[in-house]
Amino acid sequence: MSGFRALVRRRRDGRVVFDLDVVHAGVVAEALEQTRAVLLDDVAPAQDDDGLLGDRSTGAGAGAGAETASGPGPASDGGRAVPDEFDAIVAGLGDVADEESARRSAAAEAGRDDPVVRRLLPDVYLDDAAGSAEFRRLSGDVVRTTKVSAIDSVLTDLALLRDTDGALTVSPERAAAWLTALNDARLALGTLLAVGEDDDLHSELDAYEQQLAEGGLQGDEPADQALRAYRIAVYDFLSALLDMVVRVLDR
Repeated sequence: MSGFRALVRRRRDGRVVFDLDVVHAGVVAEALEQTRAVLLDDVAPAQDDDGLLGDRSTGAGAGAGAETASGPGPASDGGRAVPDEFDAIVAGLGDVADEESARRSAAAEAGRDDPVVRRLLPDVYLDDAAGSAEFRRLSGDVVRTTKVSAIDSVLTDLALLRDTDGALTVSPERAAAWLTALNDARLALGTLLAVGEDDDLHSELDAYEQQLAEGGLQGDEPADQALRAYRIAVYDFLSALLDMVVRVLDR
């Protein structure tokens, strides 16, 4: 946590205070929005895509992706309902829903070859991929829904932080949503960076900054180096913030 002031603290009444400035709140929001997109799409970004987790739309608000439809009610004839056509449509909705569910399940399973998706949504049975897929189908993918819900809660809090440019006080239960969301964003970014136990990201970032100070980047892909350095810096910040939340909630 070196280099970061205490951004999270606990009050005597047990409530948790987040004290992020506009810049830090924006960085966390970007990471969470893109993690949310991975969770919803089940498609993880390529290593060289722009942005923290790739070139994704991050303007969606909480609950984005839900589709609604509206239209006229059942036809009538002289005030009497004419049920035949309407009933036929309703009767067919189950088939449409089944087809849509099957399509979404197939798309989700197709995306599971990516390590970022697998890290965020691991198999419940380590040695049984088919059994894990069946569990997700029967459970309605509760894990994904829970993770997205936690991210949406934190994005709402971050919007308040940025609007007020001040500290935000939340319940311990709400802080637990921060714990879940920050951990998922860190896992996604760490997987994309291919962070290993023996990797020294601080040294890598120091070397990058030294190259900049000495007159510029060396190599054929300076943009890729800059993007990786940015991702490492954000990963480091998310790790520190997550550690603060863990410590505060453990008190």
